Amino acid sequence: MARVLVHCPLNISRSLEQMLKDYGRDLEKRHGLQVEIETQPHRPEEDGLFKMCLEKGEIPELVIGQVNDFAELPEGYLEEYFRSLPGRFPLRSELAKAGFADEKGYFQPFVVIPFAMFYNPNLLGEKELPEAWKDLLEARWRKQVIMPDEYRMVSKIIRTFMQARYPERFADFRENVIHQGAPIDVVNAVDEGRYQLGITNIAFARISRNKNTRLIWPRDGIFCMPQVMVWSKKADERLLEIGDFLLSRQVQEYLALQTFIPASPDVAIPKLLTDHNFSLHWESWEHYLSVIKGSQV
Repeated sequence: MARVLVHCPLNISRSLEQMLKDYGRDLEKRHGLQVEIETQPHRPEEDGLFKMCLEKGEIPELVIGQVNDFAELPEGYLEEYFRSLPGRFPLRSELAKAGFADEKGYFQPFVVIPFAMFYNPNLLGEKELPEAWKDLLEARWRKQVIMPDEYRMVSKIIRTFMQARYPERFADFRENVIHQGAPIDVVNAVDEGRYQLGITNIAFARISRNKNTRLIWPRDGIFCMPQVMVWSKKADERLLEIGDFLLSRQVQEYLALQTFIPASPDVAIPKLLTDHNFSLHWESWEHYLSVIKGSQV
């Protein structure tokens, strides 16, 4: 039995889980390979599945989703237990040029999730909008920026990288932000005029019930979180076909509908992003993991 762990944002987790279970049954029919799909619970009081596996000394055959789970591994652990597959899976040129191709070959991206700033145009004029993330440190945004609950991944990523970029003024950012509810609650709060600005997963940020929200395109780029596939060395070779499935048109088009950036070159980047000449705040895998590992927020 091949153990596959899935740790993706809630809005795509359930659909991906079902897709993977269906594909797993197909794998079993074709190869006799049994696959058990386990999905990370989205509850703050529960430890991560990956962490629990490592504590028991049980390395899963495949990990799908947030690379953050790998940031705390001891030195040399990744190389000892996981498989390097450079060039095995296609990556669109835009992401490769931006540095999302892992030269060591352990992390195989299948989608990149942007996090967006958005605002209520009834409360703010265009000249009042923040032009860059640094602008959110200003006192005029005190308690006017809403983000999801502190334990949710979008909030963790934004806080972590704001602290890394502006360590001396990070306290100002924390003073400006209110954490409250799920992503949809954040959108509703801005949509209803209770807050001027919001930050959340772009799949939620792009729409609102009353249509009183607009996206902001900061000149220094959009914070993001890549979703990856990582195979252990004990994984059956046939299990690599799950990677081909996640990069298939069926899955990649579903992810693009969320306004996520598909890794496959065969599926177009969402028009909302290309129309605004977006850029992503990303340096390298080494930088991303080092920031996550060093975070205290």
